[in-house]
Amino acid sequence: MKMLKRYGMYVVVAAWATACFLFFHLAYRYHFFFQEQNQIFLLSGEYVAAYLPQAGWASRLIGDFLTQFYYYLLAGPAIITAALLVVGNVTRRLLQQWGLRSQWWATLAALVPMTVLAVFSLHHDYKLSNIIAAGALVITLWLATLAFRHLRALRIPTALTILCVGIWMGGWPNMGKLQRPNFYLERQLAADNEYHLGNYNRLFQLVESDPEPTQEMKFFYNMARASRQELPDYLLRFADNDLGTFHRIGPETPRLVINNMNELYWMLGDMTFCERAAMMSNVFSRDNRNVRMIKRLAECNLVSGDSLAAQKYLRILKQTLVYSDWAERIMNHEPKTWRYIVEKQNFVNKADTVRLTDNLHMVMMELLDSNADNVVALDYILCSDLLLKDIEHFKRDYDRYCTDRPRVKKLYQEALCIWLAGTHAPQEQWQQLITMPDVARRFAQYNSQRGNKQFSDTYWYYFDTARAPKVE
Repeated sequence: MKMLKRYGMYVVVAAWATACFLFFHLAYRYHFFFQEQNQIFLLSGEYVAAYLPQAGWASRLIGDFLTQFYYYLLAGPAIITAALLVVGNVTRRLLQQWGLRSQWWATLAALVPMTVLAVFSLHHDYKLSNIIAAGALVITLWLATLAFRHLRALRIPTALTILCVGIWMGGWPNMGKLQRPNFYLERQLAADNEYHLGNYNRLFQLVESDPEPTQEMKFFYNMARASRQELPDYLLRFADNDLGTFHRIGPETPRLVINNMNELYWMLGDMTFCERAAMMSNVFSRDNRNVRMIKRLAECNLVSGDSLAAQKYLRILKQTLVYSDWAERIMNHEPKTWRYIVEKQNFVNKADTVRLTDNLHMVMMELLDSNADNVVALDYILCSDLLLKDIEHFKRDYDRYCTDRPRVKKLYQEALCIWLAGTHAPQEQWQQLITMPDVARRFAQYNSQRGNKQFSDTYWYYFDTARAPKVE
C-alpha cells in the first residue's frame, strides 16, 4: 500500500505520457511535418531580435526554435509530450503551493490542463508556443506566490512585478478548440509528405489500402505514378480521380491546394507557375515564412538559371539547423545533390510568352513543344483529355506529340478505338493506330455488351458510365 501511494502517481503520469507520445507518433505524425514546413527559424541575431518587441516573445522564440526539429520522425511527439509534462509538473507544484497538499490529488488535477492542451494540439495550426506560454504562466504564478509568501518586505509589489514580467515574456496562451482528431487531414498530409520525401512505395501502399482515399491523396498518388511513367496504367484505378490539371489558383483557393499545385508545376517542369505558387504559399503562411517553399524558390531559380535569386534563398536556408547542409551541398554543386537540378533543366519551358491565364493545357503544350521527351507532361495532357472524355482533343494532342514518338499504352489504345469507331475510320487506319491486338478484340466484345462491369478496367467503361470532372 505504501509502495502504491509512493510510486502510483508516477505510474499514472508515465502511462499518460506514453499514451500521448504513441498517439502523436503512430496516428498523428504528419501534423508535425506540416507545422515544421510552414515556419522557419534562423540562427541569426537579427532574426532572434525580431521577437523581443512582442508580448510573449520568450514563448514564441522557444516554441519556434523547437518546432524546426519536427523535421525528424520522433522529435515532434517527444517534444510535445515533454512540454506537456513540464506544464503538468509546474501545475502540480502550484496547486500544492496554494494548499492542495496531497500529491495524488495535485497530480490528478494537473493532468486536466495537460489533457486539454493535448486536445488543442490536435488542430493543425495550434502552435507549440501556446503550450510553452501555458507553462510559463503557471511558473509565473508559482514564483509570484512564493514571493508573496516568503519575502517579508514589499511582498505585494514583488509578486506583481514577477507576474507582469512573466506574462510579458511568456505571453497569454491561446485557447484552442476542443475537437476530435482530424484523421481526414492526417491522411492528406501523409500522402503529401511521403511524396515530398520520395517514399513512393509507402505512398502507393497508403492510398491503395485506403477504402476511400481523398482527392488530395489521389493527386499525390498520380504524381508519383507519373514520375515512374506509369500514369496511364493507373489513371482508372479510382472512379473519381484528381490530376490537379483542372484547378486554377485564385483569391479563394485553399492553402493546401496552392501547396499541391506548386508540386505539380515542379514535376511538369514549369518554373514560372511553380515559383508563383511557392510565393503564394509563403504569403499565406504564418509570418509569411515557409521553409519548404523557400527551398522550392531556391530550386526554381536554380533550374531557371537565375543564380543571384537562388543564392538569396540558399543564404536564408544556410542559417537554419535542418536545411543548412542541403543548402551548402547545392551551393558547392555537389554531384549527388545537384543532379536533379540538371535533370529538371532539360524540361523547362523555353517558350517566349506572356500568360494571361493558368490554363494548364496550354502550359503543358508549351512544355512539350520545348522538349518532346517530357513524358510526364505528355501523360498529363493526354490523361487530362481522357478524364474530360474529350476524345477530339485527345486525338489532336496524340497526333501532335506521339506521331514521331509513339506512346503505346493500353489506355491510349482504348481511347483511340473510340475515336476510330466514331469517325468510321477505314481498316487501314485501325491497323496503323491499334498495335495491341488484345485491345481490338476486347473492344469488339465490349460493343456487344456496353456498360458491363467485367470491362470496368477499360477506358470504354469509364467513357460510358463515369462522370467527367468539373473544370474550374
